[in-house]
Amino acid sequence: MIFLLLDVDDRVFELFTTTETLSDTKRNRKALAKIPHPEWIPAALRQYDKEVGVRRLGWKTPDDGSGRPACRGRYDFPPLEDIYGDWEGAAYFDMPDEPGLEPENPRLRDFKIVDIFVGEAGVGLYHDAAQDPGLYYLEFGNGDEPYPLHVDFAGYLQLLRHTMGYLYWPKVVLSLLPNDGRNPAYRTSVDRPEKFRRDMTAWVPEFDYDAFVACYHAVKLQNYTPSSESEGTTTT
Repeated sequence: MIFLLLDVDDRVFELFTTTETLSDTKRNRKALAKIPHPEWIPAALRQYDKEVGVRRLGWKTPDDGSGRPACRGRYDFPPLEDIYGDWEGAAYFDMPDEPGLEPENPRLRDFKIVDIFVGEAGVGLYHDAAQDPGLYYLEFGNGDEPYPLHVDFAGYLQLLRHTMGYLYWPKVVLSLLPNDGRNPAYRTSVDRPEKFRRDMTAWVPEFDYDAFVACYHAVKLQNYTPSSESEGTTTT
């Protein structure tokens, strides 16, 4: 797993102008020990924590006078103790003027952000008794529920090899799913897949959109029903 991320890092450094970097293998063991139900943490995230710890890299295209379209990207994988911390203010919001009032969906208290690729959105998963391995896309503060990407963390990293963290690339994944009327890729930025294809083709010599799509179908979880669509889900 660490070699996959190092490969992505190296290619970003070669092709783009970096805007921020952070890499840290230190662990807060006391905080890790306080994570409730550690047995619910997916194996791929455990491996990530063991091998990587923290990885953040932001980039933008250089102003090289080539006329190619400007774009940017970012991936930000926090330490495990932060991932499994409290995401009030992002995944859910309490009502300070109405003490004791639960969020509209109390299960959002158990939603954990894995990749904070932009300040307004991220990708995460539920940490509860459902033990759902799938990742979900979530825009913060707009009232939408997390929407399933139908990939786990290991598959997400495989896709990162193709996308290099291109801004909002998870919405391109959503565009590959059927339009069920809730899929946010069909409500905003409907041109994003074509822009993604155009920009990445312009800047990354080896980029192949069809290979990206094929990778998604290869890592997509099979025989998977997102727990958000299951009735009677048990929460913590």
